[in-house]
Amino acid sequence: MNRIRLYWHRIFRKAAITEPMRIYTRRIPDGLLLDFEDYFTYVVTTIADDPDLLDQLMEIAEDRAVSRGHDGWEPEQLLVEKLATAVGYEVPLRGKALRQLADRLHAAAPAAVAAIPAQRREGSAAA
Repeated sequence: MNRIRLYWHRIFRKAAITEPMRIYTRRIPDGLLLDFEDYFTYVVTTIADDPDLLDQLMEIAEDRAVSRGHDGWEPEQLLVEKLATAVGYEVPLRGKALRQLADRLHAAAPAAVAAIPAQRREGSAAA
């Protein structure tokens, strides 16, 4: 059933943000999921089209494939940082798009919880 709901959402979804990259939202019982499919596609195609970036990705994969005990040193971390810097890791939101996303996030926020009355404090229970 969950798979059907996901397909239904992907067929009839409406982007919360359309420029510079589309960002979709999907309500879940306790919040909201942000869908960065356009950004993910951009990252993958950028890496695939640039031989240097593809070599860096392959080197990361090779470093991670080496069997070793975890000693706190992760040699691929520097390569991941270099790759993220080259591809980018931020999606800009400006003006109207920012307001639209803020409205969607605000609408998905849970309602405020009612405060406990003062007479219910510890040690002040009525006899």
